[in-house]
Amino acid sequence: MDFLVFAAGFCIIALAARQIGDTFKQAGFPLISGFLFTGIIAGPHVLNLIPSQAISTLTFVDQVSLGLIAFAAGGELYLKELKSRLTAIGWITSGLVISTFTMGSLAFFALADHITFMAAMPVSGRVGVALIAGAILVVRSPSSAIAIINELRAKGRFTKTVMGVTVIMDVVVIVLFATAITTADALFTGLTWNTGVVLFLILEIALSISLGIPVAGILFFILRLPASFVLKSVLILLTGYLIFIGSLILRAYTHHKINIEILIEPLLVCMVAGFLTANSRRYRKEFLDLLHRTGPGIYIAFFTLTGASIRLDTLADTWPIALILFGVRVFAIFTGSFLGGCLAGIGVQSSRTYWMAFITQAGLGLGLAKQVGIEFPQWGPSFSTLIISVIILNEIVGPPLFKLAIKRMKEDHSPAKPNALTAPQNVVIFGTDSQSTALAHTLFSHGWQVKLAQPRGGSTLSSLENSRKIPVQVVDGFDRKALEQIQCQTATAIVTLLSDRENLDICETAFEHFATQTLVARLNDRSNFSAFQDLNVLVVDPSTAIIGLLDHFVRAPEAASLLMGFQRGRDVADVTVRNPDLDGISLRDLRLPFDSVIIAIRRRGTLSVPHGFTRLESGDRVTVMGTTTALQEIALRFGRHEGQAALNLMEMAAPEQLKQDVKQPHLNENGQKDWFDHLVEKAVVADLKQEMDKNAFFELAAKQMSKQVNISASTLFEMLSQRENEMTTVLAPGLAIPHIIIEGENQFGMLIVRSKKGIIFSTQTPSVHAAFVLVGTRDERNFHLEALSAIAKIVMDPRFEHKWLRAMSTKALKELLLNADRNRRSAAPLQNGFSKQ
Repeated sequence: MDFLVFAAGFCIIALAARQIGDTFKQAGFPLISGFLFTGIIAGPHVLNLIPSQAISTLTFVDQVSLGLIAFAAGGELYLKELKSRLTAIGWITSGLVISTFTMGSLAFFALADHITFMAAMPVSGRVGVALIAGAILVVRSPSSAIAIINELRAKGRFTKTVMGVTVIMDVVVIVLFATAITTADALFTGLTWNTGVVLFLILEIALSISLGIPVAGILFFILRLPASFVLKSVLILLTGYLIFIGSLILRAYTHHKINIEILIEPLLVCMVAGFLTANSRRYRKEFLDLLHRTGPGIYIAFFTLTGASIRLDTLADTWPIALILFGVRVFAIFTGSFLGGCLAGIGVQSSRTYWMAFITQAGLGLGLAKQVGIEFPQWGPSFSTLIISVIILNEIVGPPLFKLAIKRMKEDHSPAKPNALTAPQNVVIFGTDSQSTALAHTLFSHGWQVKLAQPRGGSTLSSLENSRKIPVQVVDGFDRKALEQIQCQTATAIVTLLSDRENLDICETAFEHFATQTLVARLNDRSNFSAFQDLNVLVVDPSTAIIGLLDHFVRAPEAASLLMGFQRGRDVADVTVRNPDLDGISLRDLRLPFDSVIIAIRRRGTLSVPHGFTRLESGDRVTVMGTTTALQEIALRFGRHEGQAALNLMEMAAPEQLKQDVKQPHLNENGQKDWFDHLVEKAVVADLKQEMDKNAFFELAAKQMSKQVNISASTLFEMLSQRENEMTTVLAPGLAIPHIIIEGENQFGMLIVRSKKGIIFSTQTPSVHAAFVLVGTRDERNFHLEALSAIAKIVMDPRFEHKWLRAMSTKALKELLLNADRNRRSAAPLQNGFSKQ
């Protein structure tokens, strides 16, 4: 009867804790702080709403929660996403674990005389307690790290390394904790240390790890069951609970029968099982989904009960000790992360920042502290209170420091951008009828920068006359000069909703001069369809569009409503894969948010419906459906924070004259200088009107580039000719990239050549219509290779040939290169080229 009363009362308090946690979160504190505060206030030392008897009666809540925490800790370790930074992660993790465990244990042992429950212990007992404390002080908090990363939309090498270290440290800590608690148990039971005892302890750890394998099999069986989410969640929680109960039973049984306690560490068993399940392709997504959906309710109960079990009298006596331990831990983390970073080759400046990311502690640390209270009931609760006080300090100080570190490393994304799914996001819409304005408002609501344009003499709708958010501009014609006046050359997309003749004029100008990524036109006369199709324009035919839409609503109403955005909170977005760590990973190995799905991939101009074995490539345009939050998370993961990387590349690779001479550099989406854009802007462009052979071409190239790279035209001609005789620089049909290394320092230049009639390099190869001549000194070799790679990626676009030959001026040729997608994956040999003219 008492159990039911305690359980009912605790459930009501847990519900209150949820609301108080939300209040703490709004004030800038973690949710866990609110749960702990609620438990402390409702506990036996304040309001006594949760009496001491209730805490001991509800011990099973701790065991159920600890099982889930250990499953989740193992599930966070996903090897495929850590492979690119394993060296740095390994060194920093090693430095942190060794430094923090050693200093933490020594500090705890040195303070033993000032800690009430340790003062009367023998030296062996003090050593045992110090080892356990050192292991817990190593713990980091993945949940808090993920929350801060998501809040700041952080992305980059620093963020990835920190997350990898945080996840792996949890695994290492559980093994370390299991070793420490096994050693402490042996010390408290008075075992004489010898080789046999050490081997026995090692066998206990190995047995705990081995038992994780059959437990993973049990989890597989549960996930295979044709049962509801609730039943599967209950069975998984029950599995974790039974592991704790089984460990206690085995320990008591062996102590009674053979007078030697065999201690199986349940946290280690659950962690191994969670790791194996989360890294299995078949069960990973459902397993992580169950943990994700079950976790919040369990954590509320666990942390509220943890707060209630804190002994405020002990806490009052041990705050000075907690402050000392906190200071020792911070110093140990700084030392370990700095040495680990230096050994990993990260650099001194960056290594000085890493310590700020590893201060926070939360769920697992509290779980280990509670586990000590369960294992050692004589002194464990007092130990838990002291450790929890240190964790609270770490939890208060850690998150602000981590945020500061991310901003210092320039890996935070501006929260001012409402939607970073496609960047840059600016569109020019021609026309001011009801459809134009409705489209403008819709795109604006999705975070696009929208501009409406109308021919002179047209009427502007009153709803937009004085709008600062959606400006309306008047254009005098549709030639290049007129469109440049309204910045069409920088638009991501241009939408034309005028007459077919006007629409076609706009699209032709944009296609030939601006290389605009997306052109959309409303078709008025079906007979004009082919003219738009030749320009790669996306055509919307109102006469057939409504029929097609209605057809989809009849045959697949749910899918149509999702695609049309009629499902509240759900949307569809195209995201470009820019994260190099996702290059080559299959979709079935990709950990997407649970409320999202990939429905299409466009690669090198070809649209395909993917399956689980489809591998992503850099530059893929991925169509994703899901909630707004999920789409933003995917955009962050698929994207790449290029600010610091681009800056470093400029410092390492760009020639000095290029760095100094460019006054108004092109900016990428993160506001940083784009090194290839600098090169294109300074390049000489030649648009040849007549056919010529390679010798005449090299003479022209030598004359054009001699001043640019400070070398005589005759010497340059000889070097280009000799290079071509050694091995042809025609890399694909219609494409040549002559490139040579010259003597000197800090010199690099490029000549861009377009020849509609062709350059004859040899009788065995087709005429060359696009040539890029690269000349640089040996010290700029890295920049040379990067430029070759960038050009190769640009010409792989199946539309490149058409745009290159249709460009109306040398400025349009530069715009084509500046606006090209250089995130696509290059291939050798190049498969795309110019067709024979």
